[in-house]
Amino acid sequence: MKLIINGDDFGITPACNETIIDCYRKGRLTSCSLMTNMPAAEEAAGLWKQNPGLSVGLHVCLTAGRPLTRPVSLMKEDGTFDKSIWAGGQAIDLQEMETEIQAQFDRFVELTGKKPEHLDSHHGIERIPGAAAIMERLSGKYHIPLRMFMAPEENGLVPFVLPRFCLASSSDDCLQSPEDFVEKLARQAGDAGWVELALHPGRADVDLAALSSLCKGREADAANLLSETFGAFLDRPDVELSSWRGVPERTPETN
Repeated sequence: MKLIINGDDFGITPACNETIIDCYRKGRLTSCSLMTNMPAAEEAAGLWKQNPGLSVGLHVCLTAGRPLTRPVSLMKEDGTFDKSIWAGGQAIDLQEMETEIQAQFDRFVELTGKKPEHLDSHHGIERIPGAAAIMERLSGKYHIPLRMFMAPEENGLVPFVLPRFCLASSSDDCLQSPEDFVEKLARQAGDAGWVELALHPGRADVDLAALSSLCKGREADAANLLSETFGAFLDRPDVELSSWRGVPERTPETN
């Protein structure tokens, strides 16, 4: 198994940025995903420059914080994103959505001086009708690997292998032990050749509470990543650490 360990929500707060970098420096994180519409995004970009071995992708966000454009169909009256679009049941302007996603991509390039090394999304926006196709087109346009929660909508559009997605995060009302965390990862990964473990390592503070309902769960994720139990899992001979930089292009055999 080639294992990508990805920290979502890079850029949400300085404390979460610090935790992601700490996990990377201790060898327990290989990639992360930058939210370019969040307050600590510029700081996160600077931290990447100081830690160039870390692979960083774009964490497209349509459900938290403020948009970079004005996608009225995705917003609440206060100007922030409307998280309820994730549940469906309301009209979405797909052109507004695509324009906002492109703006977040462009902001990534502006902040870092390079394009993202993979694409993924906050809260799995691919579940919103039409969003998956937009993400697939962006992957094909810029030739970038993509995390996909569902099978691609347009066959052949995503140019890279899609690693099996494993979500073993804790939530605030369900904090996992290191043993449960590792068991869940192993069960979800199965016999897949490429696996992405997605987590939200961070530290809870006032800044985070203002932006996210996931607080204690982030601290549990960081603790599980740094645990001896997870370290023993990584020492297994069938586990090889990798990052999104190593994901291969698709071939007829991998389609």
